[in-house]
Amino acid sequence: MKMFSLFILSVSLLLIQTVNATDSSKTGQQLYKDNCASCHGTSGGMDMSKRVAPPIIAVRMHYIRTYADKDSFVMAVADWVEKQDADNSLMRGAIRRFNIMPPISISRADAEKIAAYIYDGDVEKPEGFQQHFEERHGKNKKY
Repeated sequence: MKMFSLFILSVSLLLIQTVNATDSSKTGQQLYKDNCASCHGTSGGMDMSKRVAPPIIAVRMHYIRTYADKDSFVMAVADWVEKQDADNSLMRGAIRRFNIMPPISISRADAEKIAAYIYDGDVEKPEGFQQHFEERHGKNKKY
């Protein structure tokens, strides 16, 4: 009986380690989909009355202007996810429109993976974003 209990304990620990390893190996894109896309995704297009947060492409645009290199961008976004502070926001208009982002429970490492994914720019644009951007910034500006 004692051997069987040790066996069950060993198998349980192995399964827990496997689950944790799987979670830590998730990509920034998958972590973004799991933790961010429901608010910052493409749902609602550019109709702000149908959105609960700014589209992530707009977040990227605002942050990359101030934090042009990847390391500083990743740190700044991960810092924001860790502690939202309206006084340090680069998107005061978004806070006025949507309120401040509520805290989310993810690790610093996962927040950095998400930020790196956003920095790399392979994020979806909501329908109407291009027109919205050009109306506000001109056709020759890059986001």
